[in-house]
Amino acid sequence: MDELSLISFDGDGTLWDFESAMSQALDDSAIFLTAAGLADVSGAWLRDVRNEVAARPEHWLSPMEDIRLAAFEEALARHGSADADLLGDVYARYMQVRFARIEVYPDVVDVLTGLRAHGYRLALITNGNTYPDRIGLGDVFDAVVMAGDCGVAKPDPKIYTLTLDRVGVSPRMAVHVGDGQANDVRAAEAAGMRAVWLNRLGVRWRLDDQPVESVATLHEFSMIL
Repeated sequence: MDELSLISFDGDGTLWDFESAMSQALDDSAIFLTAAGLADVSGAWLRDVRNEVAARPEHWLSPMEDIRLAAFEEALARHGSADADLLGDVYARYMQVRFARIEVYPDVVDVLTGLRAHGYRLALITNGNTYPDRIGLGDVFDAVVMAGDCGVAKPDPKIYTLTLDRVGVSPRMAVHVGDGQANDVRAAEAAGMRAVWLNRLGVRWRLDDQPVESVATLHEFSMIL
């Protein structure tokens, strides 16, 4: 492998705990909608509606914000409501709570700061919509590539190729770190990159029987560069 120049990272589940923040925001939205007169609304139900909406062909490459808004619109419609003001209010409330509750994992700031100090260029490659500047990581990355902005989503290897082109680095000079078995590990490898699976939760590798390089924390990753 050529000398390592670029380290790219996934966002949700890799650098920050998106699932917890989303669950809290959905629970809050359910309470808000119940107070507005909608019956039998729960965070779990709102999650199911969102997943149904996101699976529709017209939303395959839609920005996450558009999918979330469409999901709330669908939720209201299933309760016979077309209240545009209520839709705008619950969407705004959800986004406010979601960003307020997102926390980066404890190892993130130290490791990313250290990597930059050692001269590595850093990139964020994500299918999500958490912009780094909203969670205190605005000055960390040399490139931020979001599926909703560029029109290519994981596990399509083209999103990795696009990132490499933006930074001006060959695949052999880059490594990608992420928690997704298909989206991060195999997709990055398909783009010619080295890939490291960040397995924070200690789950089993279920995708295939091919070798995979894995770590449990970013501190552990920084020791194997």
